[in-house]
Amino acid sequence: MIEQEEKVSIPLEDICSIIIEEQAVSVTAVALSKMAEHNIALFTCDQKRLPNGVLQPFQKHSRQVGVLHMQYAYSKPFKKRIWQRVVIQKLINQGKCLEFLNKEGADELYRISKTVDSGDSNNREAYGAKKYFQYLFGSEFTRRSDSVVNASLNYGYAIMRGLVARSLVGYGFFPCLGIYHDNELNKFNLADDFMEVLRPLVDLYVAQHIQPDDEFSPSIRADLYNLANMDILVNGEKLTVVNAVEEMTKSFVTASRSQDPSLLKLPELLPLQLHVYE
Repeated sequence: MIEQEEKVSIPLEDICSIIIEEQAVSVTAVALSKMAEHNIALFTCDQKRLPNGVLQPFQKHSRQVGVLHMQYAYSKPFKKRIWQRVVIQKLINQGKCLEFLNKEGADELYRISKTVDSGDSNNREAYGAKKYFQYLFGSEFTRRSDSVVNASLNYGYAIMRGLVARSLVGYGFFPCLGIYHDNELNKFNLADDFMEVLRPLVDLYVAQHIQPDDEFSPSIRADLYNLANMDILVNGEKLTVVNAVEEMTKSFVTASRSQDPSLLKLPELLPLQLHVYE
C-alpha cells in the first residue's frame, strides 16, 4: 500500500524491484519482510539520488548449503572459462553499442573479443574498456569526473547489479563468492561478475539520451530504471532484461552442476526497444 495524496495498492507478486529516492519515505517493517519473502529487490539512495544499498532475501533457497558447497567446489579452469565467456560477451556488447550509435570502434572491439584467453590473463577487458569509452564519449572523457553522464552510468549500473544479485539469491547463490571479483569487503562479487555483460545497455541509453549540460532529472532516473524492461537477446530469443537475467542465472546453475561453461547463456545487446508482450 502506497500512501501519498491517495492510497494505491499493488500486489507484491507483480513487483520485481522498488527504488526509494526520497529521503522522507517511510517503509514499515512488515512491508520490508514481505518484500524479502517475495524476492523483491529494494534499492535505497543517497542524497545525490544514487543507489547505495539493496535489500535481498536471507537464505531463502531450499538447498542453500548444497549451493554453497557447489560454489566453493568450482575448479580454477571452470571459473577461468566462465570469466572468459563473460568478457567476450561484454566486448561484443560494447561493439554493438558503438555500432548502434554509428560510432567508430565497433570492429576493433569485435577483434579484441576474439583474443580473450581463459581467465582473461591478457587483460583484454581493461584494454577494451579504455578503447571503448574513448570511442563512446571522446578522448577527454574520464569515469572519475563528477558529471551527469557519470551519475547516469552509475545509477544504471547499480540497477543492473541489483537485478543480477536478486536473481542469484533467488537461485540460492551466495553473491559474495565471485568467479573473478573477489574483494573481501564486497557482498556482491558474483553479481559484479555477471552484470558486466549488461553495462553496455546502460552505456547505450546514456550515449543516446544524455547531454553534458543536462540535469540529473527524475525523468532520466525513471528511464534508467526502466531499462529493466528493454529488449535483450538470449539464445536467439527477445526477452526483457529482467527475464534475461533469470535465464542467465538458470543457465549458470546448469553450467555449475555439469562443470560445463559452454552451457552459460549470456545476454546480447539489441537497439533500445521497450519489450512488447505478445
